[in-house]
Amino acid sequence: MNPEIQAIIKLLASPPAQQVWPVAIETWFLGCEATELTVLADELLLQEPPMPTDEEESSWGRLFETMMQRQRADVASDQSPLHPTAEKLSDLYEFLGPASQVRHVLLMMLAHRADEQSIRLMVAQLIESPPIEVSGFAVALSPFLQRDTNWELLFPALFQALSHPVAASAVLDLSNYLTRQGKLDVHPASPLVDQLEQLLKGVVNQLASIEDGSIMKTAIDLTAEDIAAQVNEGIALATALCDAIALIGNSEKTSALFQAMDLAHRRIQAEAAAALVRLDVEAGKQRLGGLAEEASIRLRVLAYAEELNILNEIDTQYQSSQARAEGALALHLSEPHIMGLPPTSIKLLDQSQRLWPGFEDPQDCFLFQFEYALGGDPYRNIGIGAPEVLSSGTDLTGLSTDDLYAYFAGQIVSHPDIFEMPANDLDSQAEVKASRFQQQLRAEGYEDVSPVSFGFFFEHQSLSANARKGESFGVLTIDDAGVSWFPHQSLERPLTADDAYNIYKGRKLFASFQEHAG
Repeated sequence: MNPEIQAIIKLLASPPAQQVWPVAIETWFLGCEATELTVLADELLLQEPPMPTDEEESSWGRLFETMMQRQRADVASDQSPLHPTAEKLSDLYEFLGPASQVRHVLLMMLAHRADEQSIRLMVAQLIESPPIEVSGFAVALSPFLQRDTNWELLFPALFQALSHPVAASAVLDLSNYLTRQGKLDVHPASPLVDQLEQLLKGVVNQLASIEDGSIMKTAIDLTAEDIAAQVNEGIALATALCDAIALIGNSEKTSALFQAMDLAHRRIQAEAAAALVRLDVEAGKQRLGGLAEEASIRLRVLAYAEELNILNEIDTQYQSSQARAEGALALHLSEPHIMGLPPTSIKLLDQSQRLWPGFEDPQDCFLFQFEYALGGDPYRNIGIGAPEVLSSGTDLTGLSTDDLYAYFAGQIVSHPDIFEMPANDLDSQAEVKASRFQQQLRAEGYEDVSPVSFGFFFEHQSLSANARKGESFGVLTIDDAGVSWFPHQSLERPLTADDAYNIYKGRKLFASFQEHAG
């Protein structure tokens, strides 16, 4: 066994925190003989497979991704045969076991090869022992979005995996995509349309029981996380099913779509309505037009209306730039990692044309104030819907309009000469400058100064810090031109020193725009 393979095996057995992935190993993957990759696979099969609870499993995942990168290079240069062999990749997949959270990358390698043997092995594993998560199943099938193969190797065999909860949406999404792109003359699930309709009814009933709370009567141990997971999986599957039924084109199979339109969830209503429009059912047009009023679903509704040539069914007030920006922000806020649901209310705070980073010409800019009234004191904040879509966990309601735009511009501006360093890790030159800034702050009456970051904006240098002035606590940024002080106005979500620095960057950016424009 060569030293590079020995080093890889040693790395896999080390805790990730203690690992350093040598450049030499990355280089070896690019230049080694293809047969050496099979030797590596053989060695992997002799190791103890990592458990999902083991930190080392992430290192196996990184290794498989590196092998995938090498395979992409080999396929691009028509290297044949590919190594490790398809059988060896399938063996590794089984070796890692059904609980593995990284083995789906091996199936992606098989799919990427697109030859008959690789596809047959991949399909067999997806049916018999699918990845543990929905995302893993989708990743395994993702190469087919770019690479063609003999689609008869996939369908209808792959529909046998529909019985696995993690498989259904990914399999249907792929079959829908191939049909829409014209790679398949007829939707491969056409013979299964009755089964798909029943499956959609089941998903709709499940989501309805969550909406009305009746699910808690039969599953009292469900946690909020369990319910959220069921909702997300249900939305993905319902979307794929609505699309599949529409693409199959059987206008007699609409009862489940009407049931889906009765759900409170606006996304599923839109998917069902769009499917009915494709099946020439008038009720779909009416519902889709009505849904444009809902900001969080507006962009999807407009996209479907444009695709289906029924924009004339949508009230023009919901097609304006302001309405689209409002919809973009509401959709952003609905994302699980932001707020998780649409705001109770959202209204325009400011509309103006401004020069904006990344654009040569002035852009239409829209600020909105949004509110969540879910019991107790309402949650209010401000976001931008165009030309960027951004919000913040910090309470921005005390900022001026100009500083709001500066804050959001400062968040996204990117340039090699605009950067910052932690204030506790400065080089000697920056340390001297930071000390002078702190002396100046003390001379101007600021106390308890706690530096956070030292920033560079082209030729300008600045220090951002937490501080106190008199009885007021707050944050500030200081440069050679002076101090920008932001006393805390919110106890729960006050501005941070990083927020102050974003405002500083945005102000500098807009000032430079004006200077060049003048």
